[in-house]
Amino acid sequence: MLPDLLQPELTVVFVGTSKSTTSAAAGHYYANPRNTFWNLLQATGLTRGDWLRSNEDAEVLKYGIGLTDLVPRRAASSDALLRAEDFDVQGFLEKITHFAPRVVAFNGEKAATKVARFLHYPSPSEGPVRWTIERSLVYRLPSSSSAHATGGYAAKRAKWVEFGMWVNAADRARG
Repeated sequence: MLPDLLQPELTVVFVGTSKSTTSAAAGHYYANPRNTFWNLLQATGLTRGDWLRSNEDAEVLKYGIGLTDLVPRRAASSDALLRAEDFDVQGFLEKITHFAPRVVAFNGEKAATKVARFLHYPSPSEGPVRWTIERSLVYRLPSSSSAHATGGYAAKRAKWVEFGMWVNAADRARG
């Protein structure tokens, strides 16, 4: 399975549900060419305009970005294939507490809902979330997966661009 890409003092940690079977086989996050994560990440401005590809996934750390999943030991290209015991929400929360990123960004509804319910919160809508994980702000993005294309790619991209602006505003507010 893929190792987490985490370190102290990250600006954002993107949290997926699980690695796809394509990503697990390739040994890189978001390796399925139908997943638009890398294009959407570039659109946020968080990579300062640089384009990254899945085989450069470890480079995200240079930009203050981390990657992890709620299902650490199983690859599944569909959330429907996951079982309750596959999720390690407690382990995820321990990682976030340890690394304390400024923002935790859930890549889609499933991961956000699993964590929210574990913490006894309602499932969050897209956008900034009212609760935090320790000191980390929380945000729910539309999934980068092409299987989740409500509103089309342009609408999804606009929400990721908005997220990038929100992160920059939150950074300015922190001083």
